Amino acid sequence: MIADKNDDTTSKQLHTAANIAIRILEKRLKPFSVNHAQFFFILKLHDDPGITQDQLVRLDSRHQSNVNREIAKLAKIGLVDKQQSPTDGRRYDLKLTVSGEALYPKIKVALDGQEKALNHCLTVTDGRVTKADFMAILKQIAQLDA
Repeated sequence: MIADKNDDTTSKQLHTAANIAIRILEKRLKPFSVNHAQFFFILKLHDDPGITQDQLVRLDSRHQSNVNREIAKLAKIGLVDKQQSPTDGRRYDLKLTVSGEALYPKIKVALDGQEKALNHCLTVTDGRVTKADFMAILKQIAQLDA
């Protein structure tokens, strides 16, 4: 790998670690035909059936069009039931289908595996994380995919 002058910046390492973490999560989710942009919705709809798309937008850091697109994909593959609200035609109430509920525990296991791997990287001996520790953690996360 060719080193550059920005390899040891927090921004570069955070970007690299995030990309690697997403790539690993994608591998864990691939058998379930759900991607890293969609798994959150399966978890949230399991926990809060009937939540609206607008509420999902406010809970997640994604733009409304991205949430709408991913919910539409999940509905198309039969994991989410999207019903127009009987009281407000602009609102859609969301819940998991039977297939979506059946997929929930599998996605939860995949996420738990991801969390275990990431938390292993976060272990520090004295309970305090310095910038150097944080950089080392980000570099360790970036090596998970190696």
